Amino acid sequence: MENHRDLEKIKKMLLEEKHRILNKLQRNKEEEKNNRDRQAVGDDVDQAVALEEENLRSALSAMEVQRLRAIESALQRIEEGTYGYCEECGEPIEEGRLMAKPFAVLCVRCKEEKERKRF
Repeated sequence: MENHRDLEKIKKMLLEEKHRILNKLQRNKEEEKNNRDRQAVGDDVDQAVALEEENLRSALSAMEVQRLRAIESALQRIEEGTYGYCEECGEPIEEGRLMAKPFAVLCVRCKEEKERKRF
């Protein structure tokens, strides 16, 4: 990525998203503890609802952790000076794509090609 201001803007976006995810994961952890406490004293319906909520939170947390890893990787690439280049073809990733998805590792063309091969 050639424009230093854009790179700083993207880095700020990544750091803000990282902070948001970490806070969300912490809240989920606290909610899980509260649910376990409620399960111990609730009836069968309360326990079933709490278990379903825990399963949903667990799935969402896994997605958030995956997103957090992608953000960490993008921040590392910024530090190394390799940010903004497609991992597949080596060409620069379009600025609009990086602004929309700052942890993208593929250019639009390579991403589309990868999606076509998947189906």
